Amino acid sequence: MVRPVTRGGPSGRSLSRRALALAAGIGLFLTSGCGLLSGSEGNEESNSGMTTINLGTMPAVDVAPLHLAEDKGYFAEEGLKINTSTIAGGAQGIPKIASGELDVTFGNWVSFIRAKQQDKVDVKAISDAYQATKGTFLLMHMPDGTVQEPAELEGKKVAVNTRANLNELTAVSALQTRGVDTSKIEFVTMDFPDMPAALERGDVAAASVIEPFISRANQLGAETLLDQASGPTANMPIAGYAATSDWVEQNSEAAAKFQRVMSKAQAEANGDRNAVEELLPDYTKIEPKTASLVTIGTYPSTLEASRLKSVVSLMENNGELPANQFEIKTMLYQAPESSE
Repeated sequence: MVRPVTRGGPSGRSLSRRALALAAGIGLFLTSGCGLLSGSEGNEESNSGMTTINLGTMPAVDVAPLHLAEDKGYFAEEGLKINTSTIAGGAQGIPKIASGELDVTFGNWVSFIRAKQQDKVDVKAISDAYQATKGTFLLMHMPDGTVQEPAELEGKKVAVNTRANLNELTAVSALQTRGVDTSKIEFVTMDFPDMPAALERGDVAAASVIEPFISRANQLGAETLLDQASGPTANMPIAGYAATSDWVEQNSEAAAKFQRVMSKAQAEANGDRNAVEELLPDYTKIEPKTASLVTIGTYPSTLEASRLKSVVSLMENNGELPANQFEIKTMLYQAPESSE
């Protein structure tokens, strides 16, 4: 701040007014000029020229490419700064992007589709994240527990991270394929990191677990009761990254850059298991020896409606969507050709 000149007489007061006016003018120029010169889109940091994206994520194998892109500087190369915060599940991130607390969130496809179909949030998917393969999505139990066969789950508690979401729907589909009456199962919600210990204590008869928590559960003696990514749910798309349509429209350049970075990182992670293994201990807090045992699915590098239709079908078959009324293409963001 420029202080008023204290000399007496009219000339001192005049100089004081001129100094204050000059300071105000400089401040106005700096405030408005930085935005004009940097091409700010709302999340721009005027002091660095980097566009900040506040992103919700989880400590799961699914998001390894995100951390790979951060570690290798791919976001910085595109002028993006990613501020991450942890969410318990995909459904938790959706109200946060609706309120503006987050710009982009990692989440499962069931949550995104349901929010879009029910007009709760106008979700726009920006990037794919993860697709299940054999051994990546397991219903686990303790071999000395009360349940030894899927049919014995009737009347028992089964842990899922969120009700009526992908975690539960794939379990239901796999169990029904084996003739189990899933209406007789008590599904209870539990965060993934808490599931291995809950199995060991006998708090639940089984738990629907993802990596790296599958490997943790194995270390505690848990075993596979059934593979949820099998039969009709084999190769099921699991999760992606999404924002609101409003955010994408107002930050189209940032959205295109994020999509471009993730496409590159997803493809790289898909072909380099060692790179993924090295990242896991840092953000999931598992031991390096556990990371070497983790079963890793696939990281799709493109958003494809044809692949995601299998999630729509799963939801329709479980009564979560009215038949033939949801078009997945309406939810997918495709960057314009001129986004470079």
